[in-house]
Amino acid sequence: MTTTVATDLAGRWRRARRAALSRAVLDAARTATAGTLDAAAVAALDPAAVAALDDDALARAALERAPEAALRGVYDASHRLGASFRAYFHLDLPLADLEHLLPALGAACTERAWQRVDDEPARRGSRPPCAATTLHPRACALWREATAGLVHGLSSAVRFARHASGGAGDASCVDVLHVHPESPSRFGPLPAALRAGLEQIRRTARAFDPTLELDFLGVSEGTLYYRAHRSGAAGAEHASTSIEPAIRRRFPDLALCEVSPRPVIATS
Repeated sequence: MTTTVATDLAGRWRRARRAALSRAVLDAARTATAGTLDAAAVAALDPAAVAALDDDALARAALERAPEAALRGVYDASHRLGASFRAYFHLDLPLADLEHLLPALGAACTERAWQRVDDEPARRGSRPPCAATTLHPRACALWREATAGLVHGLSSAVRFARHASGGAGDASCVDVLHVHPESPSRFGPLPAALRAGLEQIRRTARAFDPTLELDFLGVSEGTLYYRAHRSGAAGAEHASTSIEPAIRRRFPDLALCEVSPRPVIATS
């Protein structure tokens, strides 16, 4: 893919992100009641004033006023751009093209060398945290959603996952591009100390309820991803409420996220 094409896509991606963030700021200002509008909110009602903000100031304003709308907006805008790019060039970008295109887009989160992952079609990229960590506590999440949206728009096969980020308090930022939906690389690894504690929780839970099936998938950005369901006739029953209190007592700093029920892959 030529440098010109990458430069054009980078410019379009920046404009798409800005449009989504501007919309989040303006919508948040419009929905505020007149009695609670402060001077900053009044200024945010002026599209020209919002458009005049530089990229960092605009991102900060959106994350402060409407964080969920900002995250959702940059993902959707980036996804639409990627899908439009794919349709225009009649290209469904494979893994090999994405690992070269992303660093050429000029965004800090994408400027990294992607390394091959053994035994599967996947790439792993690591880099030191960038200045986004000082912009806003959720700035890394904003870039994660924007990058994921763009990748998922550019390719129908490749998925984007973030294992670690400076915004989550990690020492480095680690992203993964993978193909298989059930790839072992879609979540970050379980640290050895954490794995031992979770296995003890699993054994205890199974002793009290032999029908309870647990699969701890990995830790990404301080969040433990897991599956829990009951086997047999009640296999589809929601089982997270019976296990999460035990995990929180043992690991109070760990956020939890139950993945939608699906066939469980046994943890090795």
